[in-house]
Order: sequence, then C-alpha cells, then structure tokens
Amino acid sequence: MAKSLFDIKSFVTHRVDELSISCKSFIVTVFGDVISQHGGWIWLGSLIELLQPLGFSERLIRTSVYRLVQDDWLQTQKVGRKSFYAFTTTASRHYTKAARRIYADSSQHSDGSWLIIIPSLVSEEKQIILKRQLRWLGFSPLASGAYAHPSIEKKSLYETLTELELLDLVIVFESRTIDEPSERALKKLVSQKWNINELQQDYTNLVGSYSKVATALKIDDRINYQESLLLRLLLIHEYRRVLLKDHELPRSMLPDDWSGYTASHLVKNIYATLAKKSCHYICNHLLNMDGILPRSCPEFKTRFQ
Repeated sequence: MAKSLFDIKSFVTHRVDELSISCKSFIVTVFGDVISQHGGWIWLGSLIELLQPLGFSERLIRTSVYRLVQDDWLQTQKVGRKSFYAFTTTASRHYTKAARRIYADSSQHSDGSWLIIIPSLVSEEKQIILKRQLRWLGFSPLASGAYAHPSIEKKSLYETLTELELLDLVIVFESRTIDEPSERALKKLVSQKWNINELQQDYTNLVGSYSKVATALKIDDRINYQESLLLRLLLIHEYRRVLLKDHELPRSMLPDDWSGYTASHLVKNIYATLAKKSCHYICNHLLNMDGILPRSCPEFKTRFQ
C-alpha cells in the first residue's frame, strides 16, 4: 500500500508525547472505543502490539493494566500462559453512561429544562462518591449543596442513583427559569462558575489540531489500517477528555461562536472516515481467547447517529 502524503504516525506519536497522555487512561479509551464493541476481551499481547507504536513500552503497558485491575476497571482471565482482559461490570456501567455523551448526535441539545440535584440526605462518605459520579454525568455545582444539568435526559442519573442505593436520599427537581432576567442572571452565574471560556479554548485547540487531519484525509485517503485505528483512538481520547468537562448548556447560554459544535461535527466526520479501515485492522490483527476479535456489535453502527 502506498504511503499517505500526511504522516499520520508522526502526528499521533507527537500528540501523545506533546500532551503527556497517560498509558493507563489511554487503555481505558481502547477498551471503551474498541474492545467493548468487539466481544469485550483482548489478549494482553495484542494490547501491547497495538500501543507500542505510540511510544508506550511493554513494561508501562503491563504496569498500567495491572493498576487498572487493582482499580476495578479491568478483569483478567488466564488461558494457559496467556492473559486476557475485559472491562469489569462497574467499568462497563461507567463506560455505557459516558458513551451516551461521547457518541451522541451533535444535534442533541437541551430544550431549556434543568435537572437540579440536592443530596442533603446523603452521608458525607457517599457524597464524595456521588459528587464524582455527577461530574462524570455532566452535572456541576450551581449553588451550595445543589448540582445542575441543563438536560431532561434522566436515564444515566437514575442508573447512578440506583447503583449507589441513593434513590430515596437524593431530591431531584426538573425546572426552568421563569423569565428573561432570570435567564440572563443564570447565564452570568454559569459563565462565572463553570469555566466556559476554558472549555471554549479546549474545543478550539481540538478543532485546530484535527482540522488539518480532516483536510489531509479528504485529499489523500491512503492511510493504512493500523494508522486508521491509532488515529481513531487518539481522536476519541482527546475528544472524551474535553467533552466530559462540558456542561451541555443550551445554545442561549453559550457564546455565538461556540467551538463545541464545530468540534462535535469534526470528530463525527473523521470517525466515520476511519471506521471501515480501523475495523479491518481490529478484525484481522487483535486476538481474544477464541482467536481474531469478532466483527463489531450492532451498537457500533449507531455511534454519532
């Protein structure tokens, strides 16, 4: 296969080094974006083969996998002398909720309704866990003892409350501002407390880095299968890091030039371009205990739809 005019491998390895991307965090992206869609399990040897081109050493990969097992993110199964890994049940739950945000259609936005969470009956010990989970879901502190999310999507919230056995200890409101002055005041409060400018800059930086990638892929599609997968993983890893800090505010509360919309559209298009070739690599090179990883599950085709 002819070499692409755009050096994808150099771009990917440079980004990993420039951003000091954690091997442990990147492995979570691998399991969430790829392994979860192709049977759930992967041989450690395949994981090492996949990640070494990014500059991660075999020793670092093994250490990172071990720590993820200790942290209850990965489970392991040995067959002979080989070790195979998959998400734990807890990790799968976290991933499922995160995936609803990561792979959502960019046209999905709030209709102006807000969910307000007041955990005043929750013990201090469980409040620490709940607050961390709420942040992962996109909730942010609005006032002392109250967390807010500008969305009417409740499924992930109630899954979390059920898992933590807090359904009867947390007060959930669904509300709206009553007039334009209240809306303006809320917009000022959110802008001050939720680091909107910082998030805007993160999205702008992401767009700046990957716009040239999108242009290169349009001009020259001779990217090989392995490079397609590595680029896809890096793209989702970077997008996930920014997106999970996003508060998913309605358009009326965001700057007119909000770069989050541009980033979402860009990621969706690049991901679609890379999907076929990256899946070819997955289903011809990566192994689980039964051999080559299976084709992607039906859920994969609904991403960004």
